[in-house]
Amino acid sequence: MAENLVASLDLTPASTTRKIRRVVTGTNGAGESVVVIDGISPHTSCQAGSDQFVVTQLWRTTETPADNSQPAVDLPSEPLPVTPPQHGSVFRTVEFPPDSLWRAPGPEGEEMARRQIHATDSIDYCIVLSGEIWAVLDAQETKLSAGDVLVQRGTNHAWSNRSNEPCLVAFVLIGGNAVG
Repeated sequence: MAENLVASLDLTPASTTRKIRRVVTGTNGAGESVVVIDGISPHTSCQAGSDQFVVTQLWRTTETPADNSQPAVDLPSEPLPVTPPQHGSVFRTVEFPPDSLWRAPGPEGEEMARRQIHATDSIDYCIVLSGEIWAVLDAQETKLSAGDVLVQRGTNHAWSNRSNEPCLVAFVLIGGNAVG
């Protein structure tokens, strides 16, 4: 059901959004560990018609266990699906703006919020890095603050930032099965 999410491929992230630096290690010709990628991740996309609702893709594997003996291969340039490969993983951050900046009042905003409800074929480790956010589930909601962790086990969910500040969340998704 992750296909419900509303990517906005025609937008570029606002200059005020967080730029995430990636440092990726590998080995040189002598087999010594070195940094092979160091820089701001170029893999960003906007969600829900907002240039402040930004997903930054940091890394992706296609199999578990990951084969670290091969050279580090950066992500494809095309937009990646929300769900990781069945036997792989995805590492990303999402900067959630306050709901008031992307969720219009009335039926249009309610429809956009409804379309954000999704489940992924994965187990997701969600770490709130800054700000606060509500995890919205079918029958319950819970507020998470900086330093809190949510283990999302393939269930329906959405996110709601009811504060006046952006919220930055890191996500590690490992291929699995959705509930239902």
